[in-house]
Formats: sequence, C-alpha cells, structure tokens
Amino acid sequence: MNKEPCSSELLQEIQEKCLSLSDNHRNALEAQSDEIMYTTTGDVAIYYDDNGRKFVNILMRFWYLTSANLPDESMEGTKVFQFIVGDENKNNTKRLLTANYEFRREFTQGVKPDWIISRIEHSKLLD
Repeated sequence: MNKEPCSSELLQEIQEKCLSLSDNHRNALEAQSDEIMYTTTGDVAIYYDDNGRKFVNILMRFWYLTSANLPDESMEGTKVFQFIVGDENKNNTKRLLTANYEFRREFTQGVKPDWIISRIEHSKLLD
C-alpha cells in the first residue's frame, strides 16, 4: 500500500522547485477548500501496462482565489483575474489561479485502492 500522496519522482521534483520559489509564490500554491471556486474533470484515461495491470488516470482542474502578492510579470502567459473583496480602500485584492492535478490508481483485481498524484501544474508557478 502506497502511503505517499504523490509518486516519489513527482514529490522530489516539486520539493526542488519549491526551494527556488519566493515566499509569495509558495503562498500562491496553497488553497483552502473555501477558496476553490470551481473544479472540473479534464480527462479520464484507462490503460493497461505490459503486465496486464489496469490503471485509471483522472485529470482534475481547479480554479481558486489567492491573496498572495504576485507581480504580473511572473504570471505571463496565464489569464489572471483580480477581484476586490470588501472595502475598495483596503488591499483585499484576490487573484483567480488555476491548478491541474492528475490522480492515478491501479484497478487490477485484488490491489488496494490507493490514489496518488502523478502530475501537478499551477498557473506558471512551478514551471
């Protein structure tokens, strides 16, 4: 049974990328459940490996609000929407960012149902 939520290769890659990010960029990666505005399934794939094991991949897309202070230049190539929440005179600007997570699970008969994250993409933050 896999106790890690991510594949070990992905976890190492994400950890290395996060070390080079500024605090604002790291903060922009975090989303609380009440900050997620919309989610949808991007793709579902069923496949078999060379040994006949059956797998399912599900790509999920999330749109979430963040108050992280990000310069516009760092988001080049993405659509960034800004909202003013509450009093216009206060700095309560939120940005709508996107995140894609691909989940994988083996569906071979007799295998325990463990989902892992096999890919993560965050609005140009982890490029």
